Amino acid sequence: MVRFAAIRRWTARTLCGGAVIVAGIVHVPAALAFPYRADFGTTTVLAERPIDRAAMGRVLARADRLLAASPLDRPGLARQVVLTDGGWRWRMLAIGVSDAIAFRRPFAHALIFNRHSVAADRVTNGAPLGGVRTLSGTIAHEMIHRLVADHIGEWAALRLPAWKREGYPDYVARETSIRPQDEALIRARDPKARVLAYYEGRRRVAAELARNGGSVDALLAP
Repeated sequence: MVRFAAIRRWTARTLCGGAVIVAGIVHVPAALAFPYRADFGTTTVLAERPIDRAAMGRVLARADRLLAASPLDRPGLARQVVLTDGGWRWRMLAIGVSDAIAFRRPFAHALIFNRHSVAADRVTNGAPLGGVRTLSGTIAHEMIHRLVADHIGEWAALRLPAWKREGYPDYVARETSIRPQDEALIRARDPKARVLAYYEGRRRVAAELARNGGSVDALLAP
């Protein structure tokens, strides 16, 4: 019995320690020793491939132009853009969301991206339909998640209806993953496909902002 209790305590400590390590990695991507880094003002870019500074500068500049159209924008806010190739680093960072194109964890400042091409301004999760976006637009999308959370609080942001939570970032990014000609195909395959929430949300947000005079505060109100 004593030996069993000792083993159980050791197992519990090991599992807890492992959970802490995983949580740390998920919230601090630099812990995965990305081989390339470049700084652009207050933006730090980590990548698995050499970073084309000129192309990355253009991507970030377009993202910032998109963000400037939102009253929530805070130019110069420090951010970390993490570019993966969809391999082991992505799988470690994207636990629970590995089918995403990109994501930001609640209470974190890092924006994590799946397979990408800086030169082509593209990021993808490999899905044949609804699986490609511009990298610049997706940076803007993920930054809006952070700005909304900063504005109304993380928990309030998480409680927003999906059409607001994902629709406003896509509204600012001026894109969704779905091309209009693909919508019917996706609905036929899976009427509840998650990507449709982005597509429908952007349209609903545009309609609501047109109705309320463009008030983002009114849009985000409970």
